[in-house]
This record gives sequence, structure tokens and C-alpha cells, in this order.
Amino acid sequence: MKRIPAFLLLAAAGLSLAACDTPPHREPFPQLTYQHLAPIHLDVAKIVIVDAYQPPMTDPHVEQDFPTPPATAARQWAQDRLKAVGSDGVATFTITDGSAIDVPLPRTTGLTGVVTEDQSDRYDVTVTVRLEVENRMGNHRGAITATAKRSETAAEDMTLNEREKLWFEMTDALMKSLNAELEQRIGTGLKEFVR
Repeated sequence: MKRIPAFLLLAAAGLSLAACDTPPHREPFPQLTYQHLAPIHLDVAKIVIVDAYQPPMTDPHVEQDFPTPPATAARQWAQDRLKAVGSDGVATFTITDGSAIDVPLPRTTGLTGVVTEDQSDRYDVTVTVRLEVENRMGNHRGAITATAKRSETAAEDMTLNEREKLWFEMTDALMKSLNAELEQRIGTGLKEFVR
């Protein structure tokens, strides 16, 4: 029997180790858009969107890991739904909160913990926006604020793909709540600006 050269064995070992470092396949998610909803026509010449929320990028914040961060979804809502149809004035849509907080939950300990599947984390997601409208002279104005919140728990054995799916669904549900809140508040608090 012929001996296998050492460099071939090393190459094979290197390839098998490289395969172990392959990151898991991540599922793609659709973009959250709101173009299917009727536009909200405002009697202003310009709409300005301000991202006032800056993610801390440190624990316990996890919004930066979401397939669509809440603040990104709120910005998309404003781009898709708010339309300027007037000759003067400005509407300013400000995103003041787009946080997602990871709250670790207590786990079962001891022998019972070995056979118990706990909910390991709770995610508390909040989005808050403010819409201010004023004419060019600044003497006719109005403003409304809307907030939506959602909380969900995750099982300790969730895969990364399952967790990201949970986050995506949370953002989608959060934005549906925010959309309803904004429609109601704009219809009452800013009705003189709606065309």
C-alpha cells in the first residue's frame, strides 16, 4: 500500500477545518414598505425626515441586529406615506426612539433545568415619532407624537434564523400599530393640514 504524502493530509485537514468556520446560512427578509397604503397628502411644500435616535450599539440594545431596525422601518413609513402637495411650509417627521432591549429571563436550574426549555430572553421594542407642520411664516403650526410598543419572548434553543424571524415579525407588527396610531392622530391633531 502506498503512503499518502503528508502535505495531502494537511490540505485535507485544512479544508475540513475551514468548513467548520462557515457561518450559518441566514434567511433573507423582505423590505418593509408602505406604498400599498394610501398616501397622506399634507399642505406643505417639503417633508423633512430626521433620524434623531442614535442606537447605543451596546448591551442591552439589539436593534442594530434586527433585519429591519425599528427606526429604519419608521423612516420608510414616512417616505412612503407622507406627500407634500402644498406651495409653502414644512412637515418635519422626527424619529425619537427606535429601541429594542434584550431583557434576560430567569432560567430553571438544577436537574429540572436540564429537561426544561425556558424562555431565555424578552425583547422590548419601542418606536416613537413626532410630526410637526408649519407654514413658511411659522405662524400656523401643529404637532403630534405617536408611540408603538411590542414585547415578545424567545426560547433558549432558538436558532439565529428563528430569532431574526421573530425580530422581523415584531417590527412588522410594531409598524402596523404605529401606522394606525399615526393615521388617527394626524386625522385629529393635524386635520387642517391634510388635503
